[in-house]
Amino acid sequence: MMTTTSKQTLRQGLQRYYAENPDFIQNQDLDLGLVRIPWRDLQRHDIMHVVTGYGTNLDDEMRLVGFILTGLTWRRPWTYYVQNIGAFLEVLWRSLWGRTVGTATTHYHPRDICRFYLAGIRQGRTVRQPINAYLDPAAVMDQELDALRQHYGIHNAGAWDAE
Repeated sequence: MMTTTSKQTLRQGLQRYYAENPDFIQNQDLDLGLVRIPWRDLQRHDIMHVVTGYGTNLDDEMRLVGFILTGLTWRRPWTYYVQNIGAFLEVLWRSLWGRTVGTATTHYHPRDICRFYLAGIRQGRTVRQPINAYLDPAAVMDQELDALRQHYGIHNAGAWDAE
């Protein structure tokens, strides 16, 4: 994992994130049948990708899911826990049966899925100040990424910083 220093804002990092992932849902809820994920929660998840620097590949996604479990304040909607633990269990279940997840072409061993998730949990436990699960994205969009990372004590994996 690399660490970069950047003067870019969260807004700029998020723009890069969406430019590299044009198929991602924006500005609308995600309807999964039994569960509807509000746009605000999706946006917070995407923001955490940019702030942590985790990519969208499966191993980084599992790290981010683990990070969100422990790096955010515990006072949050119950759906965060269902989504978080449910996502981990779904990916683990698929790996147990030798199946890939989403658009991934690589099958990961269940031990690796657990290792990625636990690495994110460990990183989330190192934040200086838990991140407010109800964070208003508009309040932080124009802050520099480095300042946000320093404030919370987040190690940057470097995926969305300007090159």
